[in-house]
Amino acid sequence: MNKEKKMNNINKPLVHKIKQPDTFSGKTLLGFLQSVFKEITGNYLTSAYPLSIIEPYFTSDEQGESFWSNALAINVLEIRLKDNYNIHLIQKSPYILLVIEDIDSFKTGVIKLFNDLLDPDKKYLIYRDFIKTYRNMTPIEKIEFFKKKTV
Repeated sequence: MNKEKKMNNINKPLVHKIKQPDTFSGKTLLGFLQSVFKEITGNYLTSAYPLSIIEPYFTSDEQGESFWSNALAINVLEIRLKDNYNIHLIQKSPYILLVIEDIDSFKTGVIKLFNDLLDPDKKYLIYRDFIKTYRNMTPIEKIEFFKKKTV
């Protein structure tokens, strides 16, 4: 039996969920990933635990602070995390789900994401994609945005 693909006794993907907060920020995302990583592997990512040891890397400049504290574009996260890191995040209101089909590829993806976010040559491109702006809002979010502006 292939252990890499084996998820549980009945060979189904593992699903973890959190209640969607008002602001799903970089801090929330990384905390959620760190928590699931610990549950699955038994260990925290030592380079990023506790999150307070990496917080200064984000809060030391304006873009990093925005990633750490402001809302992320979940619709973009779903695509980019899956394509670039094999992390399958799904927004299913009122929850955000993390579906893990292969533990080893999930572990590798989480480690790569944390490393990329701490890499000065890569982090700003990731911030640009992930931070919610008008550019990456869904059509429904844009309508809500304009409704709030006109009130």
